[in-house]
Amino acid sequence: MFGKNCLLGNFGSSRVRLRQEINVMKKQTYLATVSDLHLDQDSNRLRDVLWSCEEYVESGVDHLILGGDLVSRIPFRRGFTKKGSSVLFAKAKQDLKAYGFYNSLATSIVPGNHDLHLLGIFREQISATGFLKHFEKLHESAMVTECYYPWVKLIGPVALIGINSTSKSLGATGYIGNRQIQEISDILDRTDVRMRCPVLILHHSPLKRFKRRLKRLRDSEQFLKAIRGRVSVVLCGHTHAHGAYREQGVRVIHCSKDVIALLRIEGKDKIHLSFRSVRYEYT
Repeated sequence: MFGKNCLLGNFGSSRVRLRQEINVMKKQTYLATVSDLHLDQDSNRLRDVLWSCEEYVESGVDHLILGGDLVSRIPFRRGFTKKGSSVLFAKAKQDLKAYGFYNSLATSIVPGNHDLHLLGIFREQISATGFLKHFEKLHESAMVTECYYPWVKLIGPVALIGINSTSKSLGATGYIGNRQIQEISDILDRTDVRMRCPVLILHHSPLKRFKRRLKRLRDSEQFLKAIRGRVSVVLCGHTHAHGAYREQGVRVIHCSKDVIALLRIEGKDKIHLSFRSVRYEYT
């Protein structure tokens, strides 16, 4: 379980941790969230997102969240290999570096089904741990457990909790699992998390209205029960649609590739949400 005794700590230095503790005094934090970019070799969609963030928030976005399915890994197409995914991940990292977003204090990412498992038959292509190591720089300030997920970052007044909802089953269904759900609950009990605004990030939607048979989050009921009344926002994607909903008292925000969800967080109960269309400058 995610308690004080089993917390492995940060990938990075104590200087990063100190900076985050100081940032908790900041009065407001801007989060920008997108999901399902499905990047391929010719796509500049991530650069369009980064450029749009600069245009929409005059003071600058404090933290970018990529909610899964960063790349487009389509089975049975020519070139579908593990190496091909690495090339796409490298391209995404170059784009993030170009805009100063390739560091743990600026960007967080969780995996989607296209990033890891597809149709259950490519399950050995990239593991969740392997995906995290591809983007190790984005996890330097994350506090992790032995299995890496869930992780938690303290970004000013916000506690970001990253979850792996990908599944090795047939289709694009999601599954969090009892271990992660218990560790999420333990994280939410931590004093340094409770004093902040807890924001959970996962790829699959926990909403009943999006329970298509081959796309659903299979343990959504257990997940919502564990976090009810304890989190401020859940951010997800997978449906390729954007919107804000409530399920069992939990605020759930869906993100997509064409619309940025901007959250201005001024405190635990002061969250202002707006949606802005991506401006296509490079695509």
